[in-house]
Amino acid sequence: MKIEILVYVYLAVCLAMIGFNIVCIFLFSHNDKETEESRLYYIDLIKDQFGKEALEDRHRILMLKRLTRVRELTAFDKSLEILYREYPDDIMEYLRKMEYVFIALANRYSRRDELQMAYFPYVIARYRLFLGEDLPQINRILVDLLEKPSVYCRENALNAFYSMGVSQNVADALKIIDLAGFYHNKKLLTDGLMSFTGDKNELNELLWSQLQDYSPNIQQAILDYIRFSSGDFQERMLGLLREEHDSEIHFCAIRYLGRYPYAPAYEQLMKYAEHEDEMHWEYTSITCFALASYPGERTIEVLKKNLSSRNWYVRLNASQALENLGLEYADFLDVFEGNDRYAGEMMRYRFDRKKLSERRAAT
Repeated sequence: MKIEILVYVYLAVCLAMIGFNIVCIFLFSHNDKETEESRLYYIDLIKDQFGKEALEDRHRILMLKRLTRVRELTAFDKSLEILYREYPDDIMEYLRKMEYVFIALANRYSRRDELQMAYFPYVIARYRLFLGEDLPQINRILVDLLEKPSVYCRENALNAFYSMGVSQNVADALKIIDLAGFYHNKKLLTDGLMSFTGDKNELNELLWSQLQDYSPNIQQAILDYIRFSSGDFQERMLGLLREEHDSEIHFCAIRYLGRYPYAPAYEQLMKYAEHEDEMHWEYTSITCFALASYPGERTIEVLKKNLSSRNWYVRLNASQALENLGLEYADFLDVFEGNDRYAGEMMRYRFDRKKLSERRAAT
C-alpha cells in the first residue's frame, strides 16, 4: 500500500512539472512575441528621427513614458543594436540628442530594485551615452549602485564610469568599492580599466599617484592594467620592487619589467632568479619567465640551473623562458646528457610540445 502511495505522489509531481513547463513555454512565447513587436515599433520610431536637427518633443515625451519599464528598455536596446550595424553614425547622433531623456530616466530608475537599477548603467556603458561628460545626477545614481552588495550592480556601474571617460570618477569609484569592503575580482577590474574611453595616460598617472590609498587587491588590478596600457613606468616599477610590499605587488612589478625590459632592473631580477630558498619559489618562478626579455649568457646559465629546481612551476617557467630566448635542441645537450632527469624531461616536454604545435600549424 505504501509503495502505491509513493507511485501516485511521484505521478502527481511529474504531472505538476509538465503543467508548469507548459505554462512557462506559453508565457515565454507570449513575452517573446511582445518583445519582437516592441522592437519593430522602436526601429520605425528611431529611424523616423534620423536626419532631423533636433528630436521632436512628442518623441521625447513618448520615449520617457515608455522606457521607464524595463521590458520596454530591453526592446529599445535590441532595436539600437540592430540599427547600429547599419546606421552607426545616425544612431550615435540620435543617442546624443536623447541625453535629456536618459538623465530623466536615470532619476526614475534610481528608485527601483537593484536588478532594474543595474540594467540602466548597462545601457549607458554599451552605447557610451555620456562620453566625456561629468554629470552629478548620473554619478550619484552610479555611486548608489557601487555600494550595493550585488556584483552585477557594481560591475555595471563601473562599466558606466569607464564608458564616460572621466579619470577622477573612475579613481573615486574604485575607492568607494574599497571602502565598502566588497571583494571585486581583480581581472574584472583590470579588463574594465582597459575599456576606459578617456585619456589613458591621465588615468594611469592618477591611479599611480593614489596607489597607496587602495587595498592590495585593487592595487594588483591597477598594476596589471598599467602593464597592459603603458610602457612608461619601468623606473617606478623597479622602485616598487625594491620597497617593502605584499608579495603579489612585487609579482605585478616583475611581470611589468618582463613585458618592458629595463636594464637597471636586471640585477634585482637576477637576485630573485638565483634565490635558493624553496619558500620563495613564486618569486623565482615568475622572475624566470620575465628573464626571457633579458638575453645573455648569465641569464641562460641561471635559467638552466633552475631547470633542476624541486618546484615544477620554476622548471616550467625556466624552460619556457629558454625557448622564448630562441635556444635550439643542440643548446641543451649538456642538460640532456646531465645527471638531472627532471631538467632533461622538462626540456624534452617543451620541445615535443613545440614540434606538435608546428605540425598542427602545418596541417
